[in-house]
Amino acid sequence: MIVFLVLLVLGFVIPGVINYEPADAAAVEPRLCSSDADCYLFCDDVPEPTLCSENLCARNSCDEAVYYGYNPVPVTFTLQLENLTLKDRSDPRDLFVKFEDEKVQLFSSKLLLYQILEKAGIIYDAECLAFEGKKFCGEELKMELNGNNSTLYRNYAPKEGDLIKIFY
Repeated sequence: MIVFLVLLVLGFVIPGVINYEPADAAAVEPRLCSSDADCYLFCDDVPEPTLCSENLCARNSCDEAVYYGYNPVPVTFTLQLENLTLKDRSDPRDLFVKFEDEKVQLFSSKLLLYQILEKAGIIYDAECLAFEGKKFCGEELKMELNGNNSTLYRNYAPKEGDLIKIFY
């Protein structure tokens, strides 16, 4: 019986030892965040701002590629939402998006409309817009881009001087 137990234990331990692969030292755990200020990285003793999107830092180590690079010269456009002021909804600790009444300043050219609205606490998924417990979908939600009716451009990256109107 003891020999059987020893063989059973060895049967589970030896394959694990033979196939052991150490964890990749470069793999870094994702970091939770509530604003861009929570995601700062210090690379070579230089602070690098990192985007916080969907409550996760877009970059978690200095070795990762920079997709949402911080640009000190902002892209400015107008964003109008019916019955909603964005300035009061923004977090001053967000670095990549700044709201000033209807003017929006983006400090990264790759940010998409849904990410910009997320910074104001507005969820823009598929064909729905949700905030403060209200949800507007499909036919009740309309969007204009530079005066033209558009399908809901959730993944649109605003350009300098754009005028985006969302109404319901």
